[in-house]
Amino acid sequence: MSEQDRSHDAASSPAGEPEAVVVGIDGSPPSRNALHWAIQEARSLGMPIRLVGAYTIPSVAAAAIDVSYVPIDDSAIRASVTTILKEAAAEVKAAGVPVEAVIEVGDAAGVLIEESKTSCLAVVGSRGRGGFAGRLLGTVSSALPAHSACPTVVVPASWQAETEKPAHPTSSRPIRQDGFEVEQTDPDAEAIEGLRFDGKVVVGVDSLGAESPALWKAARLAVRRGSPLHIVAVITTTVIGPEWLPSTADLERLINEGADKLVVAKQRVQTEFPDLDVTWTLFDGQPAEVLVRASDTAEVLVIGSRGRGGFAGLLLGSTSQSVLPYSQCPTMVVRVSRDPDKRREDGEIPEPGL
Repeated sequence: MSEQDRSHDAASSPAGEPEAVVVGIDGSPPSRNALHWAIQEARSLGMPIRLVGAYTIPSVAAAAIDVSYVPIDDSAIRASVTTILKEAAAEVKAAGVPVEAVIEVGDAAGVLIEESKTSCLAVVGSRGRGGFAGRLLGTVSSALPAHSACPTVVVPASWQAETEKPAHPTSSRPIRQDGFEVEQTDPDAEAIEGLRFDGKVVVGVDSLGAESPALWKAARLAVRRGSPLHIVAVITTTVIGPEWLPSTADLERLINEGADKLVVAKQRVQTEFPDLDVTWTLFDGQPAEVLVRASDTAEVLVIGSRGRGGFAGLLLGSTSQSVLPYSQCPTMVVRVSRDPDKRREDGEIPEPGL
């Protein structure tokens, strides 16, 4: 599990071909949570798992003093990481999934981003004691979604598979569901009971609609898991100042445009995957809150990392800070190219009518 061995393995693989599901391991309960989720996903993908342990060597900076250089012995740290990786590898092997384990010396965010270049999926826990998980809600929360070469799944510390989950109250309201208007039982209430998405893969789409790679990643994930797919989108009709005072006709047009995009998205997905159960909901509210509340009961939440407003456009700013730390289910972040031709060229979205 030396760095030299790792470099040799990567160089021997065909260029551009993903090698494995990469999992950041630090021995913490959240990283074990991430591993449990990754094992199931690797099995459905037919991919091996690559376990990666990262650590940094403490350094001492001396200025204006003349001291002899004393090399730091990292053997104890490396031995500890090796033990953790061996235990994790044994668990993966017991599940019948091929596994390799590597140790890298370096910053956790940088190591994981580099590993993503030869991976089909990166999986990490949301909290831990250093390494990947401990850094995730710091720099990794920005670096990983923005720079990972493959989709990234963040598994929250509190996540437990197949447990009853409460749907918390929400201030965001569903206004259309599969083409039908949603009756508002108490329009004046500050919060209402949240929708339930038990057993479903939920994907947030923005103005890209059916052109969103996140939508297609979510659809393929739902097919592999045998789960229904629920598409959600958000518009905000709240008047926040005199610069925008929409008329009733303006609001109706805004709602219809949002609903039309979801209708097309559902049709495109069902054309590609006829046996997949697809539903959708258009919300009036804030994207971050809709996503967090959807995660309360969803099986997996999927979102894009870039876009033109809505979910994806905010993800690397306020939405990433609001969603990832509070998401209650495994959350997949999918990078979204702004170039539609590149999205098709990379196979992120299928051609219409095919």
